[in-house]
Amino acid sequence: SLQMPPEAFDIPRSYMGDLAGVVIPEGMIKDRVRRLAYDIHSTIGNEPLALLCVLKGSYKFFTALVDELAMARFDCPHPMTVEFIRCKSYENTQSTGTVEIIGMSNLAELKGQNVLVVDEVVETGRTIARLLHTLYELGAKKCWTALLTSKRVVRSVDAAEDFVAFSFPDKYIVGYGLDFNNRFRDLRHICYMSKSCVEKYQNAE
Repeated sequence: SLQMPPEAFDIPRSYMGDLAGVVIPEGMIKDRVRRLAYDIHSTIGNEPLALLCVLKGSYKFFTALVDELAMARFDCPHPMTVEFIRCKSYENTQSTGTVEIIGMSNLAELKGQNVLVVDEVVETGRTIARLLHTLYELGAKKCWTALLTSKRVVRSVDAAEDFVAFSFPDKYIVGYGLDFNNRFRDLRHICYMSKSCVEKYQNAE
């Protein structure tokens, strides 16, 4: 895929040398999110909608998507609501496990509601699949997923990928909320990490 040199963009000095290239500039992300919002609205229609932001990684994508959905739903008679959660996955040797949902005091509020789950990336699919299962168990009317990125890797489980902004090969991507060891979330663009940076952090573990 096409990469542009980091030197062509305003990249924080702390990250220079850690990036192989800028692959999706911020302006292109915003244009794609605008179109995604209209696709979401055309699918869901003039219905009540609860947006569920899965922190930390989707915070920038979520904010942009809420702004664009507000415009796409301008004539909708129903307002949107927003909720914020964090998910922690606990795996066992059978490749099954549980998802701990943190930060939402009363998930029962989503009973009978249309829910759009907003996350930054899907890889194995396990976390998003379990989260959707939990929401339906709690009585959600209908759930969709909006994803900033989808990695082209073999899924461990089938996971709904209803609205996807960008699809990537199995490479280390960072920026626009996507992190590596909790760094790079503040980058305005989506970038590939350099091989030397990946090796540096892997050797430090």
